Amino acid sequence: MAVFVISLKRSQDRRDCIAAQLQAQNIDFTFFDAIDGADKNNPLLKRYNYAKRLWLTSGKMPTNGEIGCYASHYTLWQQCADLKQPIIVIEDDAHICPNAKQIQELVADKIQEYGFLRLESVIRGETTLIESKDSHQIYHMSDNFGGLRAYAVAPWAANKLVNSSKSWSFAVDNYVGFPYIHKVESYYLWPELAKDTRSFETTIQFYDEIKVPYYRKLSREIYTAYTQLRHYLHYKKTKKKLTYKG
Repeated sequence: MAVFVISLKRSQDRRDCIAAQLQAQNIDFTFFDAIDGADKNNPLLKRYNYAKRLWLTSGKMPTNGEIGCYASHYTLWQQCADLKQPIIVIEDDAHICPNAKQIQELVADKIQEYGFLRLESVIRGETTLIESKDSHQIYHMSDNFGGLRAYAVAPWAANKLVNSSKSWSFAVDNYVGFPYIHKVESYYLWPELAKDTRSFETTIQFYDEIKVPYYRKLSREIYTAYTQLRHYLHYKKTKKKLTYKG
């Protein structure tokens, strides 16, 4: 399986750290030069729907880092679909686990079946055990928000993520966490390939200190309630269809 590491060209310390970890386990990888959200000449960035972002999904303008992060993951989904081969995507602040080579081989065997496998240890919400073997366990996730530090995606799933994302207004990890939009369910593989050790500061720089203007709060809260309801109903419907494989 091809492994892509998303990293800004200027982040040499991050590149050195992740490269050393992957090379130590003889894992071949390619750096994907992360798209800079400040580059307004990049045609991908024109996909961002600022009106929807301001009035519905957030109430605040996205940072350049957030936009670039979305564009970077989106571009790799496109490559996956075009290559017709599954890929592993890792962000450059990940801590690679000691058994990553074995996990990579396991992922190669499972990814076409599941479509999307989260490979990091951050788990939120409810999980349902789908597959349990001596070597691994796979869970269906109710909540796949909060980062895309390490995951694998199959071409058919990447194609759905791309085709359902013609315009952007969510953060990219929120978008992936809404399967009612793109019909790609989220699964988590244990043991994990990567962890978040907080070794590096985020480069996305959210504007947490900026308050949402009062005149946008009502529309945002109504839309948030709508998305949460759609997500909940989709999860409950999907859960009924899940089959434990043992």
